[in-house]
Amino acid sequence: MESRDRACDQESDMTDKVKSRLARLRVNARKSLIIILVAAGITAVLALGLYQGITRSRDFVYRDHLDDTAVTIDGEKLTYRDVAFYVVYEENQVQTAALAYDQEKPWNYWDSHVNGVFIISEARRASIEMAIHDRILLRMAQEHGVALSTDEKQQMEDRITDFYEDLYDDQKENLPVSYDVLSRTIADIAVSEKYQQILADENDDTFASYGYDGRAYEKLEKKHKVKISDSWNRIRMGRITLRDQPECSASKNTEYYRKTDK
Repeated sequence: MESRDRACDQESDMTDKVKSRLARLRVNARKSLIIILVAAGITAVLALGLYQGITRSRDFVYRDHLDDTAVTIDGEKLTYRDVAFYVVYEENQVQTAALAYDQEKPWNYWDSHVNGVFIISEARRASIEMAIHDRILLRMAQEHGVALSTDEKQQMEDRITDFYEDLYDDQKENLPVSYDVLSRTIADIAVSEKYQQILADENDDTFASYGYDGRAYEKLEKKHKVKISDSWNRIRMGRITLRDQPECSASKNTEYYRKTDK
């Protein structure tokens, strides 16, 4: 009789364990399902945001917004015309890297991402941040009476020549502003860079530390009121001065054209 009772108890214990295990499995399954659904939802939202961003960008024609405000710094409004140089410069720099990455289809590089950040987004950020940096330092330089020497002016002229020579053929054909506008910006940059070196020397720091992404400049910028226009996120870097067909880009020395069958 006792052995029969023990058997019943053991059977009951095993049944309880099975029920407990099944309960845990059901709980884990529900948790896994919730995680999957949440992840799928986040992915869908990100995909939708990217799609909407690209769609809005396609509707934004840079030339049509030259007089619109791109960024406001301490109450001073800089238009898309004022910051055009930085867009042209950044597209040139990224396109050079893109052709080294994939000569046949450089857009593969533009459309890629590094450390979770898309190249296009980073190029857009860098161009406006450089514009903000240079304008802040330019105004500080002017307040302190900083100007270029005769030799520095000649160096600046050489930089202007080098800049135009380094542009890709399609960039030269699709510049959103005149050469005069770009040249004036390069002249202002020369003054801001001179003051950047003065700041570095005065604070026993490096020139790079006062660059647009430098440690010392980051502290300096916090003292200024900066507001980037929402419309800035609509510009499509890589499609402003470069052709719509990314594989059809030409440098000053070499052309990269896709051959098509007739």
